[in-house]
Amino acid sequence: MPLLDKVRAELLRHGMVQRGDRVVVAVSGGPDSVALAHVLHRLAPEWDLSLHLFHMEHGLRGAASQADAAYVARLAGRLSLPLTTVVLQPGELEREPGSLEANARKRRYAEIRRLAATIGAQRVATGHTRNDQAETVLMRLLRGSGTTGLAGIPPVRAEDGFTIIRPLLGCTRAEIEEYCQIHELDPRLDTSNLQHDFLRNRIRHELLPYLSEHYNGAVVDNLAQVAELLREEDRLLAELALEARTRCGWREEQTPSGERVVELDGPALLRQPLALARRVVRMAVQQVAGGEYAPGLPTVSRVLDLAARSQGSHQAHLPQGVCLTVTYGRCRFARAGGGPSTATDLAQKLWPLAPEGETAIAELGLRVLTEVLPASAVPAREPANEGWFDRDLLPGPLAVRLRRPGDRLWPVGMEGSKKLQDILVDAKVPRAQRDRLPLVVAAEEVVWVPGLRRDRRFRPNAATRTVVRVVVVREPQEVSAE
Repeated sequence: MPLLDKVRAELLRHGMVQRGDRVVVAVSGGPDSVALAHVLHRLAPEWDLSLHLFHMEHGLRGAASQADAAYVARLAGRLSLPLTTVVLQPGELEREPGSLEANARKRRYAEIRRLAATIGAQRVATGHTRNDQAETVLMRLLRGSGTTGLAGIPPVRAEDGFTIIRPLLGCTRAEIEEYCQIHELDPRLDTSNLQHDFLRNRIRHELLPYLSEHYNGAVVDNLAQVAELLREEDRLLAELALEARTRCGWREEQTPSGERVVELDGPALLRQPLALARRVVRMAVQQVAGGEYAPGLPTVSRVLDLAARSQGSHQAHLPQGVCLTVTYGRCRFARAGGGPSTATDLAQKLWPLAPEGETAIAELGLRVLTEVLPASAVPAREPANEGWFDRDLLPGPLAVRLRRPGDRLWPVGMEGSKKLQDILVDAKVPRAQRDRLPLVVAAEEVVWVPGLRRDRRFRPNAATRTVVRVVVVREPQEVSAE
C-alpha cells in the first residue's frame, strides 16, 4: 500500500483529526518528519486542515543544526506553509539538570505547547514510525518495564489542551525513505543518530538488525504488534484500576500549599488482585509526586509490604519526595516534610542524586558529585571515594540511603552475592557505624558502599560506551567549643 494511503488509513482508524483542525507539524529536517509534513500537506484538503510547521534549532551541532533549520525553511516555502523556528543558544540545554535527551524533549514540547496555544491548534503531529515503535518496546523490555511501558508509543495522546498524533506509526523507515526519494525531498541526515553513545541508537543500528538477520526478519512488525496488543490490555487494566481504587477507600485532598495527599485502606488494597493493587499504588504515588514519574516494581512492592502492617504506625520515604505513613492499616501518601527526627525516619529516607552536578546531603554530612563521561575516562585504579558505573547497566536513577534489611551485593572479586550485613561484619565496621553508613543505590539495588565494596554487576566493561562517575566527599564536622 502506498505511504499516502497508509497515513490516510491511520488518520481514519484512530480518529486523529477532525474536519477544520489546525495542526502543528514538528519537523526536524530528517526523513520521517519531512515525509510527515509532505503527506499531511497532500491530505489536508480532505479534512480541511490548516498546517503550521515547527522546527527547533537545538544549538547542539553548530553549522549542521543551522543547515537543518535552513532546509526546513525551504521546505515550508515549497509547501507554502507557515513555519515557526525556535533557536536555542549553544549550551542552553546542557546547563539544565538531567540528561541532554530529556532536556531537549522537554524544551521542544514546551515550545510546541506555546505555539499551539498561540495559533489555536488542536493537534500536534510528530514523525514517529513503526521502527521507532519497535525500538521503544525493545528498550523498555531491556529496562524491565511492565505492561504500560511495553505498550510503546500511543498513536494518539491528549496532553495539556491539545492532542499529539503519530500518523506514521504504521509505516516503516524504509517506506519513508523510499517516499522521500520518489518525491525528491532530499531530507537532512542527523549524524548524531549514527553515534552509538545512546541506548536507542545501539538498538537501532546493532540489536534490531542482528535480530532481523539471525532470528526473525519480521521483528519490527512483530514488536509493533506486541505494543498494539499490550496497549489495549493496558487500557483495560487502567479502567479496572480506577474501579479498584474506589474499593480501596481512595480519598484525595489538597493541602493549603497546593500539594496532593492520597489515602487508601491497606487491608482493602491487599484484597485486590495483585496487578490491580500495584496499579492503585502507582496511581497514588504519581498523584502526589506529579509530573511523569512512575514508581518501579521495588517501590510498589515496598508499599504493599508496609500496607500489610495493621498495627501501630510505620513510615517510608519513597522516591520523588513522597512519604508513606501507615497507621493501623490506613495508608497516607504525601509530600515529605522537614528532615527526619528519628533514626528510624532517617533509615527510610532516600536522597536522589543529581544526574550531573553536586548533591548536598546535610543529614549525613556528605557532598556527592556526579558526572557522565565516555568509557575511555575510567582510570586504571579508582580512588576509594569514587565509584564508576556503566550508565546503561544501572537499573534506575542514582540515590543515597542507609542500609535496610535484605540488602545484598555482588562484590567485585567474589562469586555470587553476599548480604550487606555479612560484608560489614567481615570488614569489622563497628556496629554503631553500620546504620549511618551511606550506600549508593539505583532502583533499590545497592551499587556501591563507598570506601568498602562495589557491586560488579554495574561496573564498566569492554562493551561500555558511557560511564557515570560518583565522588563522595565527607564534610568536616564542627567541633564543639564546650
